[in-house]
Amino acid sequence: MKKLSGPFGYEMGQTISGEPDGQMDSGFLYQFSPKEFAGWAWVAALYTPQTGVCAVRAFKEVSDGDAYGYAHQNAADSLVELLTKKYGAFDKEDSLMNGSIWDEPKDWLAAIREGERTYSYGKEGAIEGNLESIYVYVDYGGIMLNYAFNNYDAGKEAASEVPLSVL
Repeated sequence: MKKLSGPFGYEMGQTISGEPDGQMDSGFLYQFSPKEFAGWAWVAALYTPQTGVCAVRAFKEVSDGDAYGYAHQNAADSLVELLTKKYGAFDKEDSLMNGSIWDEPKDWLAAIREGERTYSYGKEGAIEGNLESIYVYVDYGGIMLNYAFNNYDAGKEAASEVPLSVL
């Protein structure tokens, strides 16, 4: 059996067998990886029957730690440092929404929780492994890692034609 070398072992267009674990609001089906990955709470493949796997998402929990968000920032920065070795430089965004009441350093994590702060890294374009983008961003409970394959737009189109349903 061929070993898959894409993100978390998934390849663009890979067929997913079995029932999906659910359906994302965007219409993609998803299935959690049966394999566990050290340090990651979960890994899921997003796919459509027409295109196969279009994206891979993973979530790493970070303890609340401190209101200043140091643990979350360090987790994101460390992950991007590793990804940079394989994929090259990422663009960083660290911004607070204008007029936010969460503007003190001790409010950093509260601003993330309220959706008024963004702390993320992204890379777009032709990326090794049939990838069109990679994003890392801080979420209140941890760090999200999103890989989108070159067939992501075709998957979005196919997914938009599927009525949303509860599986």
